[in-house]
Amino acid sequence: LIPLVLIATAATVIASQALITGAFSLTMQAVQLGYLPRVPISHTSPDEFGQIYISSINWVLMVACVALVLAFRSSSNLAAAYGVAVTTTMVVTTLLLFRVERERWRWSLPAAVAFTAFFLVIDLSFWGANLVKIPAGGWFPLVIGAVVFIAMTTWRRGRSLLAQRLKAGTPRFVDFIDRLEHEKLARV
Repeated sequence: LIPLVLIATAATVIASQALITGAFSLTMQAVQLGYLPRVPISHTSPDEFGQIYISSINWVLMVACVALVLAFRSSSNLAAAYGVAVTTTMVVTTLLLFRVERERWRWSLPAAVAFTAFFLVIDLSFWGANLVKIPAGGWFPLVIGAVVFIAMTTWRRGRSLLAQRLKAGTPRFVDFIDRLEHEKLARV
């Protein structure tokens, strides 16, 4: 029994470290791409760029972890949420692969469709099998994904609208120089 507990503990530590590191990395990338507001990011290593710590994300993860344990109450409900999350990620990744094939790798449409369809059939079969788990907790990752998507796209759109408004209200440089030549400047 003790070796199994040790293995389970080690697996938990490794998985949680991967989740924390991934959350920090994705948050930093989303900030850099303009999908999230700026957050304080601490670089914990002078040698490695990817060694970062984001205290606000750490707190969000802690609160979410405690809330999940209290809300789901059983590992089977958490397993349902995990299954839906993983298979949905597989489907979305395959759909993004199609975009990379077309835009980055410049594949022809038939080649990209054929290659992507092969994986999409497999991914959708797994995803379809997990749809029955939605009432038992599989709804949670879908809700979290929707909330994060809406927040990120809203932030991005808001920043774009703000930039357009600022650009529209800023005079052209030529007009500014013309005004300087023809108007009296206020001296202070």
